[in-house]
Amino acid sequence: MRIFLLLFLISLAWPAKILFDFTKSETAGNADWVVDHDYPYPLPTNPTSPTSWDGAISSWGYALYRLGHQVVTLTRSYGITYGNPNNPLDLSKFDVYIMVEPQNPLTASERDAILNFINNGGGFFMVADHNSSDRDNDGWDSPRVLNSAFESYLGVHFNITGERLNSWSGESYNINRDYSNPIYNGPFGIVNSIGFWNGTCITLRPSINPQVYGLVWVTGATRDTDSIMFCYGYYGRGKFVGLGDSSPCDDGTGDPRDNLYNNWDDYSDSTLILNATLWLIGGETKVEDESSDDCGDYILKSSEVNNKIGSGVHKAFNVFGQEVKFVKEGFYFLQEGKNKKLRMVLVVK
Repeated sequence: MRIFLLLFLISLAWPAKILFDFTKSETAGNADWVVDHDYPYPLPTNPTSPTSWDGAISSWGYALYRLGHQVVTLTRSYGITYGNPNNPLDLSKFDVYIMVEPQNPLTASERDAILNFINNGGGFFMVADHNSSDRDNDGWDSPRVLNSAFESYLGVHFNITGERLNSWSGESYNINRDYSNPIYNGPFGIVNSIGFWNGTCITLRPSINPQVYGLVWVTGATRDTDSIMFCYGYYGRGKFVGLGDSSPCDDGTGDPRDNLYNNWDDYSDSTLILNATLWLIGGETKVEDESSDDCGDYILKSSEVNNKIGSGVHKAFNVFGQEVKFVKEGFYFLQEGKNKKLRMVLVVK
């Protein structure tokens, strides 16, 4: 019997090297925006679940690890540089640089390093929080840090004091539902809605950068250049994205002394963040129609997989890298017996 199969073919820079920033007091106050508290490489080196690492964004890092990417944390001892051969964590050695709620201003040389990184093909993910979210009381919050460094170049402004929607909460379905957009409709699925918990909104400056666009707006907003929750754009040969709230990144598993919440699993928060991260890595994701007389390596029956999970022969992980004890229809990663390698399969009834 001939079987027709829609296969996701992901042509990316694989595996990629992902660098999370920890040079700007990202754990100050009631925050824990790190993948793990072991630096620069999270421990253990072979995690089995998102909770193997203990930062509040460990689920983000773990999902990337499960896809085969390398996850590294940049600390102050290395510093933000581009083109410095003496820095083993120089940005030129990485594909994506992620900065979640920086609390301290960037120097001119740090700003230029990041801009050169993007301009030469890198991907930059910046995440802010609500106005006046100054967690270390130095007079700087993340909107001001990011605006000071990048607004005049990337054309992205995070709203601050006196500007509308600088601390917005709620769920929004107000999304540009363009199915050709790989962030909206990407490897991790379709972004149906996202939630903010006191996040600031973004105002775009197309006069500075005509290649910056909104993707998600607050409920009821016109889809123009303000009231934006998530944006994306291009700078030189590279790409960047901006998110106005750190809450969607939070998986609730960080420092127990902080008030953290698992928003990662709410709405389409993790779908948006992971689709955007893969878009920043590069390449494209496309769906092709393939037919085959023998797709046994790729298509498995749910009953067969569940029996093997129950007997301990298989471990199964969803596309977010989370281990599951029961599979339904859809794509999964399977780990078989003592073989630690993962393969993606399509589970059918």
